[in-house]
Amino acid sequence: MFYCVVFAIIITAVNGKPTTSLKNEPERCCIPTQFSSQLSTATSMVFPDGTTFASYAYYNFSYDSDRGLVGMKGVSFSVPNQQKSDVWIIENMNDGQIYVIDEDAKKCYKSTMPIKPFHCIPDTATYVHSFTYGYGDKKIIGDTWRIQKDEAVDYATVSRDGRCILLTDNTFFQNP
Repeated sequence: MFYCVVFAIIITAVNGKPTTSLKNEPERCCIPTQFSSQLSTATSMVFPDGTTFASYAYYNFSYDSDRGLVGMKGVSFSVPNQQKSDVWIIENMNDGQIYVIDEDAKKCYKSTMPIKPFHCIPDTATYVHSFTYGYGDKKIIGDTWRIQKDEAVDYATVSRDGRCILLTDNTFFQNP
């Protein structure tokens, strides 16, 4: 009887999953509800018919989770033909719609958001690593988290300075 109880305790200790943060894991945080920044994006995909698409773009970016809106204005370059497009992008997080206005082609496109943006690092996120941006007395520590969202994986890096500034965000989709 004694052996069975000890064995059960050992199995529970070995197979149990921690419910608290790992010893060196930073605290999860929530990004500001409103901010503006400049960002660049790189996109590449292979379509089911085998054709490929890639683009590079840079934007002035505004985020307002209080209103459920994201706005971007910038320039996109497609590869391989190096087509340049001046674009406006408006994302409505409330209804999941994206509107792209191509000023050069004089066209507007509407699509559905493949995933909704996150506001807080969720409890289900996995801590990946931390590193330091900058040098000397101008350092920012960034913590990278892996966030699984339906059929997408997101690697988000946020500042550890108490402000939780989104420093990088890379999202990978299984289907284009």
